[in-house]
Amino acid sequence: MITQVDITDNVPVNLTMVAGVDFSHTFSLRNYDKTPRDISRNVVAGAMAKHKTSIIAYLSTSTEKVWNAIHFDAVVSSGVNGEFSIFLPADKTSGILEGKYMYDVTMTNPDGTIEKLVDGLMFVDNSISSFHK
Repeated sequence: MITQVDITDNVPVNLTMVAGVDFSHTFSLRNYDKTPRDISRNVVAGAMAKHKTSIIAYLSTSTEKVWNAIHFDAVVSSGVNGEFSIFLPADKTSGILEGKYMYDVTMTNPDGTIEKLVDGLMFVDNSISSFHK
């Protein structure tokens, strides 16, 4: 499945992930005139967390925070078509507790500027089949 994301949109895109199963989602970035935005020379990155200030308390100090985020494997999958994808393999999703998370995906442009491409909620469900092994 590919979700189209227009540059002018600031609309959250909510996704669902099943714990213990490979997760992937592809997005298609569009210009103002709805043509694909060429992102061939760009780098994408993404992460999810329970909330934007989620830290690992026992590892953090008053001067240094250790953020509790799960980082996606993120790639530009078809640069000329404006497509980028996020992935988490089953061995990473299996450790994620069921619940609601926030996520976002950013892109670093060739000039070093960073822009947020998409964000939203990630709903994580347990895999029914994982209980029957």
